[in-house]
This record gives sequence, structure tokens and C-alpha cells, in this order.
Amino acid sequence: MANFSFNLIDELWIPCVDLKGNYHLFGICDLLMQAHELRSIQHQNPLTEAALLRLLLAVIHRAVDGPRNSREWKELYQAGKFDCRIPEYLKKCYPYFDLFSSEAPFYQTPGLLIVDESGNSVPQSISSIMLGVASGNNKTLFDHTTDDLPVMVSPAEAAHILITAQMFSLGGLNKKTTNLFNYQFRFESSEMVNSIFILLVGRSLFETLMLNLLIYNDNEPIPNSLEDCPVWERKDRGQAITNKEKPITPKGYLDYLTCKSRHILLMPQKDANNVYVEHIHIAQGERFSGIVNPGCMSKKSKKGNWYHPQLDVDRLVWRDSVALFSFDVNVDERPKAFRQVQSMRDYVDLPARYICTAFALANDRANPLAWCREKLNIPISLLSDRNVVAYLEKGMLLSEQTFGVIEEAVRIFMREYLPEKSKSRDVNEKAKGTGVIRMYWDRMEGHFHQFLLDMDDPQNAIEKWEKAVKQTAHESLDLCVKGRYRDSARSYRAWSAASDYLNMRFATLYK
Repeated sequence: MANFSFNLIDELWIPCVDLKGNYHLFGICDLLMQAHELRSIQHQNPLTEAALLRLLLAVIHRAVDGPRNSREWKELYQAGKFDCRIPEYLKKCYPYFDLFSSEAPFYQTPGLLIVDESGNSVPQSISSIMLGVASGNNKTLFDHTTDDLPVMVSPAEAAHILITAQMFSLGGLNKKTTNLFNYQFRFESSEMVNSIFILLVGRSLFETLMLNLLIYNDNEPIPNSLEDCPVWERKDRGQAITNKEKPITPKGYLDYLTCKSRHILLMPQKDANNVYVEHIHIAQGERFSGIVNPGCMSKKSKKGNWYHPQLDVDRLVWRDSVALFSFDVNVDERPKAFRQVQSMRDYVDLPARYICTAFALANDRANPLAWCREKLNIPISLLSDRNVVAYLEKGMLLSEQTFGVIEEAVRIFMREYLPEKSKSRDVNEKAKGTGVIRMYWDRMEGHFHQFLLDMDDPQNAIEKWEKAVKQTAHESLDLCVKGRYRDSARSYRAWSAASDYLNMRFATLYK
């Protein structure tokens, strides 16, 4: 590896869009120094975007040694761009950001080797840490590559893959032996896998980073020790925490942001023209416990306990907007960026609207199902005014109650339409097969985004929302049930029973 070098500070590897919509590649230093002239990071994989933003936040926190309080945050924000502390810090840490350094390769474990029974090196394909590519017995989201086809990536792509893997790797069987950590039976999922990461997006990349740059001191946003630092500054190689060992407590927020969940070593090669990466060595890394992720969505269970929900492929994040935005004087479990923006309104002039973006990976027993980048256009009043949140709560309660009403209306139709002795299971399966519920929620998504746009006038917004909910329920039932079953005396009788129930319940709900 000594013959190769790719330093992430000044090499061009982070894809961005500027304020005019033009596409550029940046190194870390130039990106941060020009963040006020850029709109956003833009990558085809939303998990990579989330991982890169967390990495940049760790760099900024370390470079400015804070912000330690509201005053320092205000000074950073009002400056409108990042200052000389960023390049000064990166210059000091320059050797630590070389992707192919022989002594301290960035975010990797030097000297790591997967070995066979004879102690020979047996590296794996880099595809083994790519969620979008199939390798061995791992599941994939989109790709149908086989192990017979080699996967070779550029240094820039390898950096994206490495950072994403450290934050979004799924658990599963390992059954490999390494020279540094012996035999490992399985992998554990990375810190960001079983949660929904929430990001506030501003008018520029600078503003986006600042809105999510939390107050960082002894106790905020999590307890921090004097030893807290990002992974690239650590002198130790890190532990290998499997299900047999207890998870460890991070040294602080920077340690948490840059958790080394996998021990990885990239193996660069060079052909006649280019450096590329085809193989890696990998082992289980560190796993944290006892930390409530300050950047993730929280939800209250039926037993009254707070937890981080996982992305559900059948339930988009907007349907849980009440859990995301609700707060009161005594209980506020929103992402800390929301709470910080609310408190900073007294210090700085903030925009009237933001984009709230949710990043997540849905999985079932470590098999990837889908990833998402879901955006909500929200007024700042939704983050700071409890009365505005009350309108949101009312609207979402109505949509969920209506969901229950049309669900029962479809079952009533099926009970009347199917033979008299049909089992409840058959009724429920036939009702589900109509697709009414999916159509209802799919159509309500567009109305919800309009609901948020109208929220500057909450009373008008809730009135329009009520009409949209009622209309969408009728349309979904008509298209999926009435339009699907041919006219007959039985279907007419069943339709009349379902319609009567729907109208009766709506009369109560919309009273």
C-alpha cells in the first residue's frame, strides 16, 4: 500500500451540487470551505449521503472544538461560512486521511488479514460490503452480479463504500478467521442500521451542516470524556465486539459519530493506467450500547417506552410525523437538531421553512429490503409552536381513523360477497387483496405534502386535509372494490352494506 496514495482532504471524491445546479467533485477541505456556495451532497445511494454528512459533522466539531454553547453556535452560523480553523485542523491531520496509507489508512485497520487454516491470506471481494451488489450468500437490493464477475472500484468509490459500510453494515454470519481477531462466527449490525436518521436541510450545504451541528460539551449531545475524538485520531486499532462480548460505551459524541463497526483493510491494485480496489480484508469491529442516538427519530411503544423505530417498507416516515414532530413542556424526544433550532430562534434569524430528510435502511433479519431518502417540506413553526403541532396531530389522527374505517368497510363487503360460511381468514385475505389500503396511503402521501405546505395557516390546512382524507377514502374504495367486482345482486348488496357503514362512520368522524 506504500506505493499508492489517495488523500481524502484534497483528492476529488465527494459529489456535490452548487447553488446553480452544477455538479462538482470536492475533497473534504475545499468542500467545507465552499459549503456556503453549495446546495448539497448528491449521491445515488442515500445511505452514502447520510454517512458523508455524519463524517463532515465530526470534522467540523473537532476543528472548532465545539460549539460549546449557544453563543459559539450563533457566531459560527452568523459568519455564513466556515473559517480558517477547518484547513488548519485538516493540515494537522493530513496523514490520517490517506485511504491507502501503510501505517494509518483512513477508517481502516492496518495489517488486518483474513487467513485460511494454513495461515494464507484469503481476501474477500469489496462487493461483500456493498449493499447494492451481490456477493457470496449476502442479499442485495438491486444488483444481480455473481462472484464470477469481479467488482473493481476507483479510490473515490472505495472511499464511499468504506464510509457507508462503517455506518450501515448489516449483521449476519461471518465464519472467518483473521490474524488480529481470531475466529469470528458472525457480524453485528452497525450503529445506524436499525433507526431512521433525521437531517434538517437548509438553503446551502453550510446551513445544512450548521443546523445539524449540535452543541458539543461535557454532557451534550451525549456524555463526552476528555479522550473523545474521531476515529482517525485514535492510536489504538479498536476492539472486535461480537454477540459474545458486551457492547462498549463510546468515549463521546465524536467517537460515536465515527464508530468503527468493521475492521476493514482495502487492498489497492494498479493496472497500466489506474489504481483500483477489488479485494478487502474484514472483521467485526466495535459496537456501542447505552446511547440514545441524538440524530434519529424516536417513537413511543404501547407500553410507554421510547425506542428508535426501523424503516418499514409498508409504512413511509410521513405516517409517523406525529412521533417525529410532537413535543410538550415535559417530554421532548425529537431529534436534537429540532430542539436546537427551536431554542436558537431567540439568537439568530432562521429561515421560515426547511426540508426535513429521513435516511434509513429497511431490513428483515439482516437482509436488506429497501433504502430511503424521504423529504418533508416543513415550516419552522412545526419545530417551535406547540399549537401548530396540535393541528398536525389532529390531521394524522383523522387519517389513521379513516384508515380503520375503510379497512372495516372492505371486510364488510367481503363478508357479504363471499359465501356465507367463509372463514374470517379468507375474508381478511380477500379484503387485503383488493389493494384499498395501499391505494389510500399512496394517494394520501401527496395530500400530506400539501398539508405541510399549507401549515402556515393551520386552520385552513386542517380543513383542506379533512376534505382530502374523506375524498381519498371514497375514491380508493370505489376503484379497488366497486370497480373490481362485476355487477350482480350479491355484489350490489355487499357494496350497499360497505357504503352504508362508510357513510355512517364518516358522519361521526367529521361531525
